[in-house]
Amino acid sequence: VKHRVVAGLTPEKCQSGEPLTGDLEAAFRKGITDLHGKGACVITGDTGFMMWYQAMARESTKLPVILSSLASLPTITCSYSKEEQVAIFTTSVKTLERMEGLLRAECGVSIHDTRYVFVGIDEIPGFESIALGQHAESRTMEAGLCQKAAEVLEQHPKVRAFLLECNELPRYADALRRATGRPVFDAMKLCDFYIDSLLDNPRFGIKDWDDALNKKSAPWLITKPVLLARDVALQVYAASMQHAVSMMVRSRRQGIKLGVVRLDYHYEPAPGDVDHPGSYAYEVHYQMVPGLTFELCQSGKMTQEVEVELLKAIGALESKGVSVITGDCGFMMWYQELVRTSTRLPVIMSSLATLPAITSSFHKGEQIAIFTANGKSLLPMEELIKAECAVDLKDERYVFVGCEDIPGFEAVALGEKVDVRKVTPGMVKKAQDVLRDHPK
Repeated sequence: VKHRVVAGLTPEKCQSGEPLTGDLEAAFRKGITDLHGKGACVITGDTGFMMWYQAMARESTKLPVILSSLASLPTITCSYSKEEQVAIFTTSVKTLERMEGLLRAECGVSIHDTRYVFVGIDEIPGFESIALGQHAESRTMEAGLCQKAAEVLEQHPKVRAFLLECNELPRYADALRRATGRPVFDAMKLCDFYIDSLLDNPRFGIKDWDDALNKKSAPWLITKPVLLARDVALQVYAASMQHAVSMMVRSRRQGIKLGVVRLDYHYEPAPGDVDHPGSYAYEVHYQMVPGLTFELCQSGKMTQEVEVELLKAIGALESKGVSVITGDCGFMMWYQELVRTSTRLPVIMSSLATLPAITSSFHKGEQIAIFTANGKSLLPMEELIKAECAVDLKDERYVFVGCEDIPGFEAVALGEKVDVRKVTPGMVKKAQDVLRDHPK
């Protein structure tokens, strides 16, 4: 992690939302470029109220910028039903209220939405230290936050998750998870989301996991001197493996499991596939839905018989103790609301739910390429995606790329095993062509 202090950028200044001008603006922009120069891959801030300056930061770099955990709010909201709520712990509710227009523009959410419960922490014992820019006494703050969370759940029993807007709070996230039994999101989790998108994925093969968990030595250690570009790649892989193994150990200890709704296909999944257990750093349970085919998902339709089977599958996954439910086809987004209303667990049927956070991190002149199994089938989802993800598919910042013409990828539509070696060159070429045709 690289740090850069911006002289004069105080907590009070950030809370005020006053425009940065003169020397302070220059110092802020220089701070961004300095971090870029130090090799940073993602840029964040140490107070969520830097969201006021998100646009300025984006203009100063081509790196993704995430100055507030609030950027993850649309994704979290999408995973719960419209009757369920998310509690947001913030330094100042009044300041957030003044940010209404900014949050709508940046995150596509309204602070007046009844699904959000805003909770000020300024009266919690120990908070006065944070307000003065000092470290709070951990035990006092932890006890106060857990008590506040208990009060929130008593007053708002439909709260299913907590979001920590204040960037001084992530250190207490584990205590809040234990105290509430609810997911807790914060700026560090959002940073992990971006960093993980840049790391090699080591989770392709259960044998690799067994070797790592048995503490067998890896041929390349992250402490090995870097001499060749090849060594760099192997060290990134080793670092990613260590991170993933740590995650597996922690998830097992805490009993965290993923539930996956499967299409009615019986092909052998490849490592790296959503349907392959070796693709994850945690325990996974699968439930196939009879009659739920790729064609049905693409159409966005649902028959009464398949709906009954889908709801049975959700119940079966719940009985296995899963913590989150997803699907093995992005077109299951059509059934996001149906699944959400049948469970109290968070539901993420499509990676499109992450699009608002990704969009917020880049300048409006930059673009995001979205690879989909079938480009034409995504177009009818325009209104659904706008309602669920608060993004407009007509926004020219999005470049949609259909993969249906890649040699070997037709196996997806046919419900057959995908030959990864055959498909990979075409997929890589497709990405290279996109970068050539859309340099932004």
